[in-house]
Amino acid sequence: MSPTTTGVLLLLGVAVLVLARQHRSARRADVSERAHVFDDLAPRLADARLTGDGAHGYPVLTGRLDGRPVTARVVVDAVTLRKLPALWVEVVVHRPLAAGGTLNVLRRPTGTEFFSPDAGLPHELAPPPGVPHPVRVACAVPERAPSTTVLAPATALLADPATKEVGVGRRGLRVVLLVAEGDQTSYRTARRAVFDRPRVDPDAVGRAVAVLDEVGDLVGDEAAAPAGTGA
Repeated sequence: MSPTTTGVLLLLGVAVLVLARQHRSARRADVSERAHVFDDLAPRLADARLTGDGAHGYPVLTGRLDGRPVTARVVVDAVTLRKLPALWVEVVVHRPLAAGGTLNVLRRPTGTEFFSPDAGLPHELAPPPGVPHPVRVACAVPERAPSTTVLAPATALLADPATKEVGVGRRGLRVVLLVAEGDQTSYRTARRAVFDRPRVDPDAVGRAVAVLDEVGDLVGDEAAAPAGTGA
């Protein structure tokens, strides 16, 4: 082996080691950042608790917001081609409702929303007035789902570009909100979903939960429903 070839191989070996070290360092930084995604929201919750049961290394936050028990979890969406990865937060308000089935509103549907129950809801309904298109309002059984009129308080929320989904069901209500879009360079070059210090906006979550509470009031609590109306 010539000295030139040996030198080239040594340089390549050093380059591989440097890249591997940089990759490990970036991975450690990503993991550290994920732990802080709820730093701004957690102080707003009573009995706030973080657990490590979330996807992609993100924690799950539980607690009470304005008296309502809530669960917030992060969703990393890097499925759609020709689109930057998105970081969503799904907030569930746990509230037994007098609803016989699920009513779901999905904004800008692509068919790749793995985090949504939309694919399992075969019946499409007319969207309520004021909700921008494209949108899909769907349920499993129209006769059992809440009327779309209960969505009236959520019109402005659904018109917000940061809102992806609103759902109503027997066990409560949910909303999916955009937290951040992925770094373009990392995604174009290495197909990595990298987000720059993402933090869930507590004000956005608070406004959304207040809207869900209004929707829930229109549906009615399960305990207040007449006998025989539940599923």
